[in-house]
Amino acid sequence: MKIRNPAISLLLLILLPGIILAKVTGDEEIRFYDVEIVIFKNNKVPKGSEFILPVSSPRIDEEILDLSSPRSIEAAKERSYEIIPADELRLTESVIKIVDSPRYSLLAHTGWRQPGLKKDQALPVWIRGGRIFGTEYTSIDDYTSLLEMSNSDTAQQSAEPGSSLSALAKPGAEIQAGLYELEGKITIALSRYLHTYADLVLRRPRLAIGPEVDVNNENKFWVEDLPDTRILNNHQLKEHRRMRSNRLHYLDNPEFSMLILITPYERPEISEETVDLTIDATLDNNSESTSQ
Repeated sequence: MKIRNPAISLLLLILLPGIILAKVTGDEEIRFYDVEIVIFKNNKVPKGSEFILPVSSPRIDEEILDLSSPRSIEAAKERSYEIIPADELRLTESVIKIVDSPRYSLLAHTGWRQPGLKKDQALPVWIRGGRIFGTEYTSIDDYTSLLEMSNSDTAQQSAEPGSSLSALAKPGAEIQAGLYELEGKITIALSRYLHTYADLVLRRPRLAIGPEVDVNNENKFWVEDLPDTRILNNHQLKEHRRMRSNRLHYLDNPEFSMLILITPYERPEISEETVDLTIDATLDNNSESTSQ
């Protein structure tokens, strides 16, 4: 019969995140932060005659926290990244104003708790939001990949977001078919100051193939057979901004905007007395179960 020690299991659950972080940061004191974002699109974008150059979707990192994947969220806890419960979010009033306004549409409102780490150690967070386009739509990524293949000796295609997400979990993470209106990644890092690295795209149906795109004869058939209004153009918000905690920051382009609030979080300290009492209670419960 295999004997399990609940006290050891409990201690491992309590200490494991701290042990991992100590290895990553060299036993430096870790500061934690609550990160909350609100992303919304502008419904009344001025319509001009200019064309939008094709922009590819953001690339997915080897390790990433995908907020749409429960498996990824669970796996990220080992890196001390946790989702903030909805009732603890602070920007609810701003979200209500956005929802009530005919000028804007809410794309995403979420938050997570994370350690303050350097950029090469911080975990990017993958965001999805807005509507999900059906299979009758084609991403501009397919179009730009086609052009890259025709103009380059090296045919190296970029990964389609959501197509191969290990996302800190084993293969088989849940993936929803179709293209999200909003997709991309946000990385919060800490060096001397807090830094936000945003790489997001808003997908909207492309009204026409712009004349600035050079389509050669070999690829022309591909464009002619595809209705223009079913190509999803990427409107990019790619920005690096230095942040101050406890201050609401605003990032935008003409198509969509993001509010971001980063707040220091004090992790509750677990005293030896609390650990001892918890272990004693666990052992007592285990003894009662064994006797029964």
